[in-house]
Amino acid sequence: MFGTLDDKGRLFVTESSGGDLYAELERKAKTSRISRLVDTNADGRFDSATVFTDGLSPSMGLVWREHKLYVADPPELVVLEDIDDDGRADKRTTLLIGFGHSDNGSLHGLTFGPDGWLYFTMGNPDGYDLTGPDGSHAASRTGALIRCRPDGSRVETVALGFENLVEVTWLPDGSIIGTDNWFFLPERGVRDALVQLLKGGQYPLHAIQRGDAPVNFNTLLPPIATYPAVAQSGLMRYTGDAFPSDMRDNLFSAEHNTRKIVRHVLTPKEASYSVQDFDFVTTDDPSMHFSDVLEDDDGSLLLIDTGSWYVHHCPTGRIVSSPARGGIYRVRYHDANKPVGKTSATRQRATDRELLSVDSLHERLHNTNPVEVASAARSLGRLEDKTAAVELTSLLGSANLQVRLAAAEAFSTCGDASSVAALTEALAGPTDDFLIHALTFALHRLAGREALENGLMHPSPKVQRASLLLLAQPPFNAATPEQVRERLFADYEPLEETARWVLEQHPDWGEVGAAFVTALVKLTAPTEADRQALSKVIPQFQSHQTVINAVTGCLVPGPYGVSDEQRERLLEALSAGQLKTVPKTWAGAIRELLTGNKPMLLAHSIEAVNALRISGVEPALRRIARDANQTADLRISGLRELVRREPKLEEPDFSFVTSQLARNQPSNVRLAAAETLLAANLSSEQLVPFLKAIRNENLISPFSVLTAVERQGLSDDPVPLLDYLNASLDSGWTLPPERIVSMQNALPPEHKADMQRLLEKLNESAERQRQKLSEYEPLLTGGDHGRGQVLFYNKATCSTCHSIWGIGGKVGPDLTKVGSIRAGRDILESLVLPSATIAQGYDLLNVGLKDGESVSGIRVGKSEDPLILRDAAGTETRYHREEIKSIERSKVSLMPEGLLQQLSRDEIRDLLAFLQSLK
Repeated sequence: MFGTLDDKGRLFVTESSGGDLYAELERKAKTSRISRLVDTNADGRFDSATVFTDGLSPSMGLVWREHKLYVADPPELVVLEDIDDDGRADKRTTLLIGFGHSDNGSLHGLTFGPDGWLYFTMGNPDGYDLTGPDGSHAASRTGALIRCRPDGSRVETVALGFENLVEVTWLPDGSIIGTDNWFFLPERGVRDALVQLLKGGQYPLHAIQRGDAPVNFNTLLPPIATYPAVAQSGLMRYTGDAFPSDMRDNLFSAEHNTRKIVRHVLTPKEASYSVQDFDFVTTDDPSMHFSDVLEDDDGSLLLIDTGSWYVHHCPTGRIVSSPARGGIYRVRYHDANKPVGKTSATRQRATDRELLSVDSLHERLHNTNPVEVASAARSLGRLEDKTAAVELTSLLGSANLQVRLAAAEAFSTCGDASSVAALTEALAGPTDDFLIHALTFALHRLAGREALENGLMHPSPKVQRASLLLLAQPPFNAATPEQVRERLFADYEPLEETARWVLEQHPDWGEVGAAFVTALVKLTAPTEADRQALSKVIPQFQSHQTVINAVTGCLVPGPYGVSDEQRERLLEALSAGQLKTVPKTWAGAIRELLTGNKPMLLAHSIEAVNALRISGVEPALRRIARDANQTADLRISGLRELVRREPKLEEPDFSFVTSQLARNQPSNVRLAAAETLLAANLSSEQLVPFLKAIRNENLISPFSVLTAVERQGLSDDPVPLLDYLNASLDSGWTLPPERIVSMQNALPPEHKADMQRLLEKLNESAERQRQKLSEYEPLLTGGDHGRGQVLFYNKATCSTCHSIWGIGGKVGPDLTKVGSIRAGRDILESLVLPSATIAQGYDLLNVGLKDGESVSGIRVGKSEDPLILRDAAGTETRYHREEIKSIERSKVSLMPEGLLQQLSRDEIRDLLAFLQSLK
């Protein structure tokens, strides 16, 4: 999985058991080990291996330092020593304990920085709660970069908010760069990132809660480069001389999903960097997945391929009978005349000594090379050298923003109150996001209340923003309603965002809140930030009568003068806000809106009724559902909400919604109609025409039909259901055998044999589906991607659930750059056997409710309360924690398994060509 070299060139590699990584982490299964590999004859191949230690939890990080191996063994970080040098660890010391261990985002990425500190990373949702031997403490519920001294003391959080920060490395100027997966929720083909990490930095995806960090910056630092779901893993900076000189100081990363080692060339851009990427090693071998890359002492690179055993949430098929176990590869530069420089280990030790020499660091502050100056400034900051403040002040005026950034980072530990004026002046000058953060963090450490209050009167909106942000938080908690009110619509967007964020922290400021809500509703050209602010601020003030009155006044016709479009926006915000209770006047106003006849206003009112669980609307919903003058999708929307309240469908409603299953209806209408019928309690008489209507329907999963039938109980005549299930198998679907066995046990004796034949057919069908992978494999080449694009949006109905560049549905993963992260065979497997590997974040959740009902869907966002589910039709419903009895992940994908049945071989070839072209 990951590797490290010791000072004798021996390679230590963590090895997993090849089992379920998540399950083994959660139960702390001690099934993994570390091997020590030795190249005994110096020919570049490791020819001797010993088990250095075993009995480890899945270990995703290790690093060698001064005769000790530091190892991730969740929930512990341990130190292993081989006292007698026999290749086997015989001493184990626990350095820190308290790492979460339920996810592959657990403890990983161990590395020593040039400052001599041990750095390591954590992901979400595991979190950590660590106490060093000196009593130092670090804790967070989000992913983070953490560091401590080699003995575990002075443990502290460096940066946080990550979903899965994997590994970090240092640039020559002392900047920290890391690989981060799930920087964004996937959208328009982007998910992962390279990030520059600053002290106190806060990053997506997770909100920083009170207590997670000494100060909440309310803004997230941007990435320096973004990628599709490449699943970046190990990262290193090349320091050797064996490769061409233009590769010196390049970064190299391992991309698990793309089967690549990528070379990153960083170029200064303002205070940070831009990134240019080059493929360094690539392969189409579906069994290879690179997880780590490191530099050997001779300047060659070692690549660790973890193989194909890891299939948890990754685009690797589960159908391989013998998963590859991986291997280690060496990359050399073939130039016999090129001399080999000092070994990387020797260079690292020399660098450490130089960086830890305070006198040499002060000398380097006056160097003409900005990289040397920045490196020295950051090193002095990490050493907390208070004598450097005067020299650092002069660097804040440097024409080079990267030097300014390094000085600003150092000030947080090297400065004092006398440095505040220089920091303020620098903040008012040329900056970027990174420099603003570093200067603000330094002010957080050094500025007093009076200086911050003076900052609110500074002409620079950047200074005002930093002052307001810091005044509003401990230790001051001194921001006033008036200071916030006058900046809620500031021209400088970060100042506006900060003022709004501060307001959200003060639900007692009702008068300001009411005025703000009203102003937001009445905007004629609101931005997306305005829309989000409305949905955030209302829940914070929902118990304040002034705000209740303002929202009520905006919902109903009256003196507020709100247009229908503005009212729709308010309903949208009420639906998106996390409201657990709804004031009576709001509920009454929404009930009144349901009695109108304007389609868009009715659609938003139905969404609000759903999200807010407003009672007493059943007659209005029934009227909408039966109004032939309204569109079919609006009528279905009303009926779907009615079914949640009154599960039995009356005949007029059943006839209408069944008619919308016709093949000539748009796919989204058919899906919405099916979801409505599946949520209803159909009578035996209604079940037969429903099953007939969806027979051979490739969009509607028989798994969902089975769930609905089981919820209602089998009818006395199971023949229609058996016929439907047989037809589904003929159409290419598969079914969970255990569900069929369960139904078989519930059937009367005369039908058990029919179900047994269905089981046998199911086994044959599953095998046929596997065979189709081989049959279809020749279709991976030679297609026309233009014709495939037409199929994607039309006959193949892919866009019903998937989007490309923002166009299409949101039920399945965004496919904008699927061709760059999935090999052709992986794409084919997803089409033929979609349940074999389900993309992370798109698991179908089966949720049992305390009232006895059961619902299913894809989770939307990260919220635990309320849990938001999106069904196959794209409809979203919120469920609060107190409503939920159980949550289970389904092994079955929502994606139709019979998708390719309706296409000819040439059409399949074209569709595959289009999907592979999305890069």
